Amino acid sequence: MLGAAVLGYGAWQAQRRADVWLRVNDHAGRTPQRLWVDVVDARLAIRDAAGRVVAEARLEPPQGLPRWTGPPGEAVDCRPELARDEWQRCFEAQSRWMARWARTAHDAQVTLASGCVVERAPVVRREYGDWWLWWVPLPHVGGTPISHHTLEWHVDSARCASATVP
Repeated sequence: MLGAAVLGYGAWQAQRRADVWLRVNDHAGRTPQRLWVDVVDARLAIRDAAGRVVAEARLEPPQGLPRWTGPPGEAVDCRPELARDEWQRCFEAQSRWMARWARTAHDAQVTLASGCVVERAPVVRREYGDWWLWWVPLPHVGGTPISHHTLEWHVDSARCASATVP
């Protein structure tokens, strides 16, 4: 009974917190060794199935790490230069914000650094829910459970269009 309660609490916490990893893959850079090139400079307006923008981000070079820029009044962007306690509070707010929309992502307007704008690029969404394998309710062991999401878009910058996922 106690084990079920602990797992239930963990599942509830993981539904309330999320982290999101963004990837844009450019198929115009395909070679015999690579299916695509990782895009590290782009803007994304992520939308739900009804077409509402649920999040906006800018992938910044050189690694393509996201800077969350919208929607205004909702987005939480945790800068690495924040002090540790400030960053922890920011990440707590950011993870709750991401949990509200990560599962609803449907497509995005992808604007590449070249100026190419791909409208309604469909998202390939993956959620990793293996938190129950490692979660222990102690901060120094596992901490608060969180769900992990990868949102991925495939584009062809040469055609300025969505690409088919191989």
